[in-house]
Amino acid sequence: MTGVPLLSVVVLGFRNFDVTTRACLDSLKPWLPDPEIELLVVDNGSDDDSPQKTRVWCDAHPGVHCLISDVNRGFAGGMNWGAERARGRWLVLVNNDTLFPEHTLDALKRVVNEVSPEVAMLGPVTNAAGNGQRLWKPGAGFEEWLQIGAWLNRHPTHELMPAYRCDFFCIAIRRDAWDQLGGLDTAFGLGYYEDFDFSLRVSKAGYRQMITEDVFVLHVGSATFRHDKTARNLIKQNKKLLLSKHSDAKFEHTRLGNLMVMLEYQRLKAANCWSENLEMRWQLRHGALEGDAPRSLLKKWLWKRKITPLL
Repeated sequence: MTGVPLLSVVVLGFRNFDVTTRACLDSLKPWLPDPEIELLVVDNGSDDDSPQKTRVWCDAHPGVHCLISDVNRGFAGGMNWGAERARGRWLVLVNNDTLFPEHTLDALKRVVNEVSPEVAMLGPVTNAAGNGQRLWKPGAGFEEWLQIGAWLNRHPTHELMPAYRCDFFCIAIRRDAWDQLGGLDTAFGLGYYEDFDFSLRVSKAGYRQMITEDVFVLHVGSATFRHDKTARNLIKQNKKLLLSKHSDAKFEHTRLGNLMVMLEYQRLKAANCWSENLEMRWQLRHGALEGDAPRSLLKKWLWKRKITPLL
């Protein structure tokens, strides 16, 4: 499709531009000249000086699409608003509390060009997530993770791992699937659980969602919400909404997502489909099998029995 970007990267920012959004955008600058990638920056109704600073940054980088909302549309509404204006075959939805190490989008381009049509959603691996996307290296700081991420991006495995749901700190979604599902559900308001809902809808529509072992994005951590009473109430409210839409939703601990991936690693080893690049990723997950063990003695014992073949 001549003139249509492969990737439309939509970065959603809200307040504190200098603390979060600027660093995220600066990490994306290596790909601004790439004709296969377009960048859209959304300020989601910030009530500080972030809209002005967002516009200044975009004006300094010709070709970047600057979208300033007069109101806070919430996470779902803000992403939907940006996606409506995107032209790419894949949407890459990015929260502003992320950093992109060297080669990240080059690796993602390679992956989306390889995947089969039934794969509609790809979650990168990261340092901090609530599912199997999270790698494990206690004590590693952001600089070390950026180095690890750059290495992973340069050394592909060409393997996709199973996921029950994906975290939306950064997510790649095939545009036709996004349109079919109508984007994110704005009923979730300011945020929480809209990504879980979309993950379940993707699966129920007959598509596959996968973790790509070959793309790493650093997750710094959200500065948008604080876990105060308002946030706790919003989490509680949106969890009820999710269950009203998906009564069969499973709220799995991160350890189960990691275990699912590790079992797939084990299958690859048994099939002699192993490599040094996979071994590196194994080492960045293996310690979590014991590090994520339950606290109660009985549950810890049951967990130990389950993971013993992988230790």
